[in-house]
Amino acid sequence: MTTDERNDLLRRYKRDPLFRQWLPTLGELARAGHGGEVEIWHEAERALCRLKREADWREAEVQLIYSDLSGRYPESPLFCLAVMAVLLTCLADAAPSLDRVDENPYRPICVAILVMLDGDWRFHALLGGFFGRSRDNRGERVVLPVTDYLTGPVDELVVDEAETSYGILERLVDNALERDDADRLSALKLRLYELDRPALTTPLIERVNKRIAALRAPRPTTQNIFNDGASQINQSTLRNPMFGTAGVERILPNKAK
Repeated sequence: MTTDERNDLLRRYKRDPLFRQWLPTLGELARAGHGGEVEIWHEAERALCRLKREADWREAEVQLIYSDLSGRYPESPLFCLAVMAVLLTCLADAAPSLDRVDENPYRPICVAILVMLDGDWRFHALLGGFFGRSRDNRGERVVLPVTDYLTGPVDELVVDEAETSYGILERLVDNALERDDADRLSALKLRLYELDRPALTTPLIERVNKRIAALRAPRPTTQNIFNDGASQINQSTLRNPMFGTAGVERILPNKAK
């Protein structure tokens, strides 16, 4: 992706409290040469969109998602594991609270990911880094809102390669233009570039660019770095009895006092 495209995605991602909570851990990976923060989150977002489209066999789909990542990034195993760790926390955040874990509709998918990667200490280390940051720089406990990342329609920002006829792409662009969201349009433009079908996408990208130019303006300060929410990070779905006490202690060694 270009620098402008990366910055557009970063501007949108920074509004997500979960991304901001992951940022220190992802930053360490980036500085060590294991993939950029935006790139990791972008792949996790693409994985979420795949799960949205797969309504019946999502536990199987996460296996395929990880295999696909490993095939596309064979020289970057930590990058692939970071994507899966981010994906896991996105799914886990759908639980209303620690005492209502059974109400998380994505619990079987979380279990499937943990079982698949249970033997990889690097995966557990990534989760440990995420959960180990239970207090912010002011010493206050980190609070994240309960979020369901799979609700709503299939995200039009991820286009299936088998569905690249001009009519379908045009409808996706029309729907995005109606929302008048410059960041979302920028992300859609990136997906159109990724299709590598200039004969189909060039006129659509021109329409998107024109609307972005009309919408782009200085934005007001976004929400505080940590939002009040219904779920403490140290009471995330991942820290609950469904995974077994021993497994939780091993995955999350830095349990908040």
